[in-house]
Amino acid sequence: MRIYTGCIPCMARQAVEAAEMSTEDPELRRLIIKKALHSMADLPFDLTPPHAGMIIHRIVKNLLGDIDPYQELKTLYNQKALDLYEEMKGTIADAADRLETASRLAIAGNNIDFGFRSKSDHIDLHGAIKEALQKPLRIDHTPRFAESLKQARHILYVSDNAGEVVFDRVLVEEIPDFEKRVVFVVKGEPVLNDATMEDAGEAGITDIVRVIDNGSDAPGTIIETCSDSFLAELNRSDLIISKGQGNYETLSEEPRNVFFLLKAKCPVIARDLGVQVGDLVLESLAVKRGSLRKDPQPVH
Repeated sequence: MRIYTGCIPCMARQAVEAAEMSTEDPELRRLIIKKALHSMADLPFDLTPPHAGMIIHRIVKNLLGDIDPYQELKTLYNQKALDLYEEMKGTIADAADRLETASRLAIAGNNIDFGFRSKSDHIDLHGAIKEALQKPLRIDHTPRFAESLKQARHILYVSDNAGEVVFDRVLVEEIPDFEKRVVFVVKGEPVLNDATMEDAGEAGITDIVRVIDNGSDAPGTIIETCSDSFLAELNRSDLIISKGQGNYETLSEEPRNVFFLLKAKCPVIARDLGVQVGDLVLESLAVKRGSLRKDPQPVH
């Protein structure tokens, strides 16, 4: 998904928030914001929105070093989500359709997204779970998803945010032979509240499946910024589970068997998906595009 004019206000807000979360020094804050806005002014519109997020946070790192301004928020929501883990497992155990319920819970976790909301926002996780279990999916390709999970030999689960990864865990655990078939992906470096290897460890995912990082510091999956080891896993996978808006923005043109699980929280993404803000989505890219090449071309 390319940058729309409607993305610009969100990019500017991210620049301000990144500056405020990274330093108390007003001069440094102003410098971060000025550099970020200058960079965005020169950003081609044929790139994806996560390119902007990557540039903003690289500016912060270049000025302040390798800091993680979202670390406290990430730890907080990892724990909040872990506090709900047993409850979610019980909900799945009682469900008529375990996979659908686990998929809905994974989508509920996508509310934990500070790329579009303020750091001061309170996220009602109980409310998010209730909504995801009761609200119809605006795009619902669950039957195709279930069939793909049965057939796939190598499944790549591309995660999004800290805290959300606990919700992802309950879905992973519903995939038959998940220990052998699933590779779970996190970010290579901290950016926004996106999950890293540390968050996967806190969520208990490193105890159940192989976890790799994508080698990138982008708030999405920008292929050209990812490591060779990640690309090797991408090329061998016959099913990709993509979580969240940033991964949708960067993988929605990949000629692969991708399923997007997310909540549309942004009007630009909602319009691109053909849904309303607040809608829940489980979409097959093959259905979206009408066809899928049987032999996707490897990326290098």
